[in-house]
Amino acid sequence: MESLDKLNQEITQVMQRLEQLPAEQEDADELVSNLLDLVGKRQLLLDEVLASPKEEDRALLQSQLELTSSFTKQAVSLLKHRQELLHVGRKSQRQLNVYKSIDAER
Repeated sequence: MESLDKLNQEITQVMQRLEQLPAEQEDADELVSNLLDLVGKRQLLLDEVLASPKEEDRALLQSQLELTSSFTKQAVSLLKHRQELLHVGRKSQRQLNVYKSIDAER
């Protein structure tokens, strides 16, 4: 399935770009939204195959299951990384606010 392969490549590319973007960058929100759309489209294509599975679809479905597992692991790792980045950003902002308030008192 050419369209499924293309979607898988797009999902991989979006995840790689998300890994490289700072958490506070506005493009990240758009990429996450795109990722959700791509995953939804992928699920629809897989649902079509699963609606009437044939013996020749077995290898395709097995490879897609493995790829889904890989995407899931990558997404969980990406989520943890972005949460850490956001936490560090909030911590830095709180420290900056403390310094501003100290400076304002002078």
